[in-house]
Amino acid sequence: MNTQTKILQNYKTIRSDYLDSEAEAHQKFISDLFIHRYYPHIKHNKKAKILEIGCNKGYMLNALKANGFTQLHGIDLCHEDVEMAKKRTGLTEIHCQDAFDYLKNRQEKFDVIIAKDVMEHISKDKQEDFVRTIYNNLIYGGGITLIQVPNMDWLFSNHERYMDFTHEIGYTRESFGDIFRLYFEEVKVEPASYIFTNTLKRKIVFGIIRRVMLKILRMIFKILGEGASDVWFEHREIMVIATNCHPDVRRDL
Repeated sequence: MNTQTKILQNYKTIRSDYLDSEAEAHQKFISDLFIHRYYPHIKHNKKAKILEIGCNKGYMLNALKANGFTQLHGIDLCHEDVEMAKKRTGLTEIHCQDAFDYLKNRQEKFDVIIAKDVMEHISKDKQEDFVRTIYNNLIYGGGITLIQVPNMDWLFSNHERYMDFTHEIGYTRESFGDIFRLYFEEVKVEPASYIFTNTLKRKIVFGIIRRVMLKILRMIFKILGEGASDVWFEHREIMVIATNCHPDVRRDL
């Protein structure tokens, strides 16, 4: 067993100092993230069969459940996290299993596959295989995947890249879109910012003051270097929204 696998399988013990200390606050954060970044893309189909890869302790699954989604499945490499996810959500279809093994030769497809902060843990030589595996496990025509990763254009991306020993790769909006366009016909990359202007205070601080500060920074970056003002330096994370093609033209890969 390599070091990365050891850490991932023991995440609860290794990271319990901050991952478990404020479970209620973290649930609210993930619920807000879901409503602002995920829900708009899948709200039309509450009966969708959804898989979350890297479900951790069930926060995202809980948000899905709270918003009316019923066919929920989750997988994670940490046994302790899986047990906590089952307890938190009341769901039974949560398994401690590697995504490649779980999805290998699977006959039944999913309508939606979600993975938040997972791809950066996968080695570079398996990145394409991961995307291809997701593509082949979505329903023919209309299957959608929502994949979120740290943004390497963010001002403090160095911390995101190396904060976790198991991080293997980093993406920008350009490179993130590139790998998904190898298989998916409809691919969009959007900011997955953690900024939510859902209170008056946050609307003032993040909706007005932050906007002014960003304009100033863009002007500075434009002066400092060609093209520097065009990068998404203000977003900590990015998300790809990829939809597979019409069944008549689908490629089996």
